[in-house]
Amino acid sequence: MTDPYYKEMKHHKREYDWVSNCVYANYKIPTKCICGGAITVEADDRGRNYYVCKDFKNDGLHIRHDCLTALEEELDCLRSHYAEEVPLRRELQFELTQMREEIKELKQLIMVDR
Repeated sequence: MTDPYYKEMKHHKREYDWVSNCVYANYKIPTKCICGGAITVEADDRGRNYYVCKDFKNDGLHIRHDCLTALEEELDCLRSHYAEEVPLRRELQFELTQMREEIKELKQLIMVDR
C-alpha cells in the first residue's frame, strides 16, 4: 500500500523533470531527449558533430544540438559557477585561519589556568 501523497509527489517530480528537459533541451550538453530517448553524437556531411536523439524526427520534439555550441555553453556555465565559488572559498579560508588562532589562544588559556 503506497502513500497517495508520495505518488502525487513522484508524479509532480516527473512532470517537472520533463518540463525542465523541454526548457533546457537546446542548452548545454544534453543528457536525455525530451521524448526520454538516449542522446548520441552524429556527424553531418560537412563533418560537424551534433548531439542527436536516437529517435530523431524533425518535428520539434527531439534534440539535435551542435556539439561545439553545447561545449561553449557548458564551459560558460562552469566559469560562472567558478566565479561564484572563489569568493566563498576565500571567505571560508579566512574564517578557518581565524578559528585556528582562536583555538590556539584557548589552548594557551587552558594551559595557564592549570
